Amino acid sequence: MFYIQLKDRRWNQPKSPNNKAAASKPSEVEATNERSSNFALIKTTEYIRNMQQVYYLEFPLFC
Repeated sequence: MFYIQLKDRRWNQPKSPNNKAAASKPSEVEATNERSSNFALIKTTEYIRNMQQVYYLEFPLFC
């Protein structure tokens, strides 16, 4: 359900201006920003998965 709500939003992709030529090469800054965004997305996903696993494994210990 969570995936269905976010799949059309593209919140993790950089926005490009409409007047940019399709054949133009991305600048070095844009490439760095994209790598940083991808790195942040990977680390955030990893953190969420780790927290879900910890909750799943440790919850029965406190009941």
